[in-house]
Amino acid sequence: MVDITAIFLAAGRGMRMGERGRMIPKGLLSIGEATFVEEAASTLRAHGISAPRIVTGHLADQYATLASERLPDAELRHNPDFATKGSLHSLLVGLRGQTGPCLLLESDLIFEPRAVAAAIADPSQAALLVSGATGAGDEVYVWADEKAGQNCLRDMSKDAARWPDRHHGELVGLTYLTERAVAHLNAIGAAMVAQDPMADYESGIVALAGEEPVACPRIDDLAWAEVDNEAMLERAATLVYPRIDAARRAHPLMRA
Repeated sequence: MVDITAIFLAAGRGMRMGERGRMIPKGLLSIGEATFVEEAASTLRAHGISAPRIVTGHLADQYATLASERLPDAELRHNPDFATKGSLHSLLVGLRGQTGPCLLLESDLIFEPRAVAAAIADPSQAALLVSGATGAGDEVYVWADEKAGQNCLRDMSKDAARWPDRHHGELVGLTYLTERAVAHLNAIGAAMVAQDPMADYESGIVALAGEEPVACPRIDDLAWAEVDNEAMLERAATLVYPRIDAARRAHPLMRA
């Protein structure tokens, strides 16, 4: 089994969450009994991925409490520039010293176990997971080109009309990076941040796709949600989380 490091991007300020975002990091919101990050960590452990690395920034002390009280195997890495630099810089903080493969996760996600299995299905291939249409609002669309018999990343954008052809699906927020992909991102990421300090990690993955193929496995009916604001939290709680909870209870790895 390949030893994969999970890296959570959790430094953001959550400004679109309003007052709740000023009080609680989005990864520490909860719908079920545990926080988003804890539920994700539980799903990762069921797939053989433990000791998550969490890149903190906004309200980092709350993640320190989480690690000391409920997630003792977590490694915390603080990004002191979280207010002045974007998520690509946070990714580079998380990748610092990393030589093996990793699974990159946004911290404000809820998702069913199939998401992890699909993202890491081929340990030799970098992969960006996509879903079918969600209608969630604030979607990031992914375009892909066929290379060697598989759909590989071309571009990502919130503008569905960015390319004349139809997009391949929607960005979920789980990206698997091989050892080679980690090395490429470390090589190109610093220059990208120097040129644009607020560069997001998605732009780094698109740049990576220019260096090597990044597969785009798609699960059309995947149960998942990103939570950026109160409306998205309500949608996640009422429409999505019940499906995720049922999938977790039915999944053989989660029951073990």
